[in-house]
Amino acid sequence: MTSSRTQRQNDDASLDLYSTSPTTALQERLFSNQPCIYNAPFFAYPTQGKSWTVTQGNCHHWDCPRCGLGRAKQEYGRMVEGCRKLAETHKLYFITITCKGKEISHEYAEKHYGEWTNRLLDVSRSKWKRAGGEWYYVQVTERQKRQHPHSHFITTFCPPVSRTTTVRKQKITPSGRNEKLVSTHIRSDWFEDKLRSSGLGDQYDITQVQSAEGASRYVAKYLFKPSIFTTSWPKGWKRIRYSQEFPRQEKE
Repeated sequence: MTSSRTQRQNDDASLDLYSTSPTTALQERLFSNQPCIYNAPFFAYPTQGKSWTVTQGNCHHWDCPRCGLGRAKQEYGRMVEGCRKLAETHKLYFITITCKGKEISHEYAEKHYGEWTNRLLDVSRSKWKRAGGEWYYVQVTERQKRQHPHSHFITTFCPPVSRTTTVRKQKITPSGRNEKLVSTHIRSDWFEDKLRSSGLGDQYDITQVQSAEGASRYVAKYLFKPSIFTTSWPKGWKRIRYSQEFPRQEKE
């Protein structure tokens, strides 16, 4: 992940290192006061003394106004904790892929995006395992403004490096100070070729993660965009997906 992305993460108070999710207190109240549209069962549990509290369970559907937020918070926790754990023994990489769009409709892109990304992941996994690497990833997919799918990955996989490029940017910090940001991006002819052959196009960006904490929270915040909770996604659409061995969050 680039230093500029890390800086944006650090500057965003809603994504501080100690929060459980980037939700506001108002958002929590609005969602918790709504009933589950899939009629999740109610549970009663004892509190202080002889009193009891009744609460509704979580249906885990993304499009449920009440439970979708709870699902996002659970996934947020798993992603952040999992990346933190992986970073103890692995280098992590931040990869963004963007579906081609000028020549196809977003409906066609959404219909085939899962198929195309599976092709890319299969060939990447095989390449990495043959090189002796351990395969872990988490992927969050969202819609761009043009409605075509767009995915962010944090992964232990790094494709063969053809060259690197240096990007220099200037940013005005919240305090009004002008700050210069420098980041190194990986370019891979192999990865670009596999993107094209999978059907996705040729748009990608790869950087090495400098902060697993910041990178994971940066990616996980996309789970809280309003478009994630809508019903307009294709059936079976994966808003977030993990490799089989990606760490699971420990239950308290």
